[in-house]
Parts: sequence; structure tokens; C-alpha cells
Amino acid sequence: MSPLRQPRSIFVLVLVVAANAFSLHPYPNRHRTAIKSPSHYNQHSSLGRLLMMNGGSGDTKSKSTSVNTSKLLLPITAAVSISLVTLAAFTQHLPGPPIDATAPPPFLSTLPFGVIFAGSCEPYSTSLVLRDLGATLFSIVAAAGFVKSITYPAKLGKLDPRDARKLIHTFSAPLFILVWPLFSNAYGARVFASIVPLLNAIRLFVAGTGAESRNSSDGVDSSTTGSEVELSNAISRSGDAKEALQGPFVYVMVLLFSTFFFWIDNPVGVVSIATMAVGDGLADLIGRRFGASNKWQFNKSKSIAGSSALVVGSLLGSYGLLSWLVWTGTMDPLPYNSFDLLGRLLIIATVSAAVELAPVIDDNYSVPITAGVLSTLLLN
Repeated sequence: MSPLRQPRSIFVLVLVVAANAFSLHPYPNRHRTAIKSPSHYNQHSSLGRLLMMNGGSGDTKSKSTSVNTSKLLLPITAAVSISLVTLAAFTQHLPGPPIDATAPPPFLSTLPFGVIFAGSCEPYSTSLVLRDLGATLFSIVAAAGFVKSITYPAKLGKLDPRDARKLIHTFSAPLFILVWPLFSNAYGARVFASIVPLLNAIRLFVAGTGAESRNSSDGVDSSTTGSEVELSNAISRSGDAKEALQGPFVYVMVLLFSTFFFWIDNPVGVVSIATMAVGDGLADLIGRRFGASNKWQFNKSKSIAGSSALVVGSLLGSYGLLSWLVWTGTMDPLPYNSFDLLGRLLIIATVSAAVELAPVIDDNYSVPITAGVLSTLLLN
């Protein structure tokens, strides 16, 4: 059953995104008003003496308030997202397991608040809701733990920031797919799972806006907000926090899109993610170490070693993740034998590697899009 035939799930996800967007800037002008410090006023004026007596400058208090807001942003976002999706599942606004995944749903089931799917899906039972809720919480904690295991050594100087960035790039998405069997077979499980990349996108937004870095550089104790500073430093090439809003942000948005729209119904999402994550990630890691003497003539920033790593990584990553999902019973078997499937995946990986060489195209976009288009043609 196509995801586009169940607008309830889309409606719930849009509602979650809208609620989180509001939580990002609940008071848009709160920190834009210039707050003058006591030193701005005449030291002998009554107002100046009053400010001095009350222990410090107003801008310091403003910075502290901003830090506290940033600290609470991610927990509040997580709580809002999980609460909305869980409520939608309990009230049957998210569909349960499909009765017949090959049959088109009745007209009423396509309406955002129509009759309860008119028999196209079974009810979202309490046990399935709790299972998907538990899988979501586990995925969030595991994702945070994995990222911390990379960013902390980078913070201590024991891991090169570029290696840290690419290790997160290479393994984050595949590790997330490995836990997909923990989710139920309910159609709405994809909305629960989508919370994980959505929260990562918001965390990157916080890191990329540079609010954390600016506060710490202005004299506010960075220990209260160090996780986002740590993240932005680990995933940026130059240390500029704004880089978190470029390649890394595109990465999590591709993961969010693939999780919600393709999920376990279609191999297109898995192959696109594997090509983007494993293939492109290994291309940089291998290319920087072994590609100095074998650069491509038409693109000196890319190497034969890196391109070969992209092909091998994409092929093995795609095949391994698809095999895992099929073996666990999470995804239906594909209508190809192993040799045929490997051949099709090899074509996808090779063409994606060729597109990645184009110097005028950002590979953060071109690689997953190419893999997605070819997967649609070759694996459907």
C-alpha cells in the first residue's frame, strides 16, 4: 500500500513538524531587543547604581535565559513529538496493520478524518502502540549514545574532526535501519520511526544556528550547552557551526523522507540511504587516505580509490540492509535471486558514483536522488 494513500499519517507528521517549528521560536523577538549593561549608564546615576547593586548586567541574564531555552529545546521537542504521535495512534488516527497491502483503500480511508479506514487497516492495538513507542525511545537513546561516542573523542582531540564527521555520516543511518525490526507492522509505525530523524534535524538546527557557540564565546558557561557545540565542531570541516545546516542537515532530511514515505514497503528508501550514508561516507574516508596518487583527471578533488569505495560501500550496504530486513521478516522478500539483486545494486552504485564525480553538483543531493531514481526503475 502506497504511503501517499494514507494521508492521515502525513497529517500527523505535518502536525508534529508544525508543533516543533513553533517550539523552536516560541518568542521570536525575545532575544532581539538590545539589553544595555550597567556600564552603559552613568556610574553615578541612580539607575546605574541600582543595576550594579542587583548583581550584574542585563545582557548576562539574557544570555543565561537563551542558554536555558536551548537546553530545554530538544527535550520539549521530543516530548511534544512523542506525545502527539502516541495520542494519534491510541485514538486510531494512525492506521494499524494493513489487511491487504495489495488492495487500494476505500475512498473514506483517504480522508484525514474519515471513517476508521473503512476496513483497509486493522485497529492500532494498544500492544502495537506500546511496542512502537518503546522502539522509538530506544532508537532516540541509542542514536544519542552513538553520536556522543564519536563527538566526545573528537572534542578531546583524539579523533580528527573530518573522520568524526564521516563516521557519523557512514554509520548513523544504517544503524537506525538495523533497529527497524523492533517496530511493529502497523502502517503508522513509520510515523513513530520518523520522530528519530526529525529530532536529529532539530538538533542540527540548534547546532547550526550557532546559538550555543555564540553564548559560550560571550562568556556563558558552555558546560550547560556543550553537547550541541560538541556536535557542531565534530561534523563541520572548518569548525563553523553553520556547516551543520548544509550536508549533515540534508542527510537527516533524506533519512526522514525515506523513513516516512518508503519505510519497509519499498526497497527504494533503504538503497537511497545506504548509498548516501555508507557509499558516500566511505568514499571520503578511503579517498583521503589512499587517493592522493590516483586523482581523476577531470575532477582533482575526487579519486579512483574514493569512487571505488563508494561503489563497494553502496553495494554491500544496500545488500546487507535489505537482507537484514528480509531475514527478520520486516520486509517482504524481493522477487530477485541474490545474483540478480547484486547486479541491479551494482548498476545503482556505479551510476551513483559517476554522478558524484560531477563537480557542479552537490553530492549531498545528487547521490541519494540518483540512487532513488535508479532503485525505482530497477527494484520495483
